[in-house]
Formats: sequence, structure tokens, C-alpha cells
Amino acid sequence: MILLSYPCGPVAANMIFVGADGAKTVAVIDPSDAALALAIIKEHGWTLSDILVTHRHFDHLLGVAGLKKTTGAKIYISETDADGLRSARASLASMAGETQEPVEPDVLLHDGDTFEAAGLHFRVLETPGHTAGGLSFVCDEQRCAFVGDTLFAGGYGRYDLSGGDYNTLSCSIKNVLFALPDDYRLYPGHEESTTVAEEKRSNPINFEGLWFD
Repeated sequence: MILLSYPCGPVAANMIFVGADGAKTVAVIDPSDAALALAIIKEHGWTLSDILVTHRHFDHLLGVAGLKKTTGAKIYISETDADGLRSARASLASMAGETQEPVEPDVLLHDGDTFEAAGLHFRVLETPGHTAGGLSFVCDEQRCAFVGDTLFAGGYGRYDLSGGDYNTLSCSIKNVLFALPDDYRLYPGHEESTTVAEEKRSNPINFEGLWFD
């Protein structure tokens, strides 16, 4: 499996390129820098076929419009969070002082959807809480999942912005992501990857609200 991750954009979100082994066609997850993405694609001699967006926040999608315009790649996002592609207000780009070009998605996703992209089979999990329409993309054959800002190595996404909710986020992590097999590797929207087993063992969301004598 091709898997290359580049922290980029205004808050170092992970832009992740994925594809089948040896393929010249790739998908990109959460591209926040179109110029960098195009340079990487050119360097490797790839063709970009698909753009996957985990959630509506600007730091995960600022590069989407530019990549769509240049490559024609198909854009996937949840129906609930799709306004983040259309509106700088919905994505919080305007609040952060960032310029965002609007773009229309090609595919609106829902829980349980499956699709093929860049030679890989993706299964969609709805994992709201950081945003109302947050998604995780699971590749069962490769035993991994791309979880956006729902879960981090040793932490989890903030829930105090529009559409966020702590209880919903906790349920997404404990009931959805932690239901994946322990050996699945999780690729968050920021910082390093982790595993289901490690986060079930040590993530602070497991212990909040618990009191010990």
C-alpha cells in the first residue's frame, strides 16, 4: 500500500496520499495545500483520482478546490459536513482569516457506504463529535483507518466548536473506532499514527469522569 503523510497548511494537518502497491493512481485524504500536493504528485509521477475529506474544518480542505480544478479528481465528504467545502464560514476559514475557494463535492457519504479509490476499498464510518458530520475511512484489507480529528495518539479532537459535542465524540471513539480490531492502525488528522489497542489502553477519554478511592 502506498501511504505517505505530509503535515501542512495553517495548523499542520496531515495530508495523506494512499493507493494500491505499485499503482500510479492515488487518492489524497484531507489536502490543505494544493501547491504542495501537486508538487508531490508530479515528483512521484502519480495521477490523482480521488479526494477524501474527513470533516468540514478548513485546515483539512483548503487545497480541495485547487486540486479539483487542476486534476478533476472526485471529491468525497459526508452530506452533513459538505457545507464546509462551499462556505468559508462553515469551514471556519473566515474565523481564522484564511481564504477558501468554494467547491462542490461529487459524492456525499453516509455511514456504511463503501467505494473504491486508487485501487483501495474504503468503508465509511460516521464518527461525529468533533464536527456533526465527521467521517472515518477504513481500509479493512490493509487493516487501517483514517480518522481525521476524531481521535489522536493519546488524545482526541476538540468539541467546543460549532457542531461539536463531547458525549457524541466519546461514543464515536468508544463505540465505533474501538470496535475495530486491536491491530488496526489509526491515522489521525494531526501528528503521529497509533493503533486501536494502544488507544483502548491509554487514551484519556477512557478515564475521564472516573474516580478512584
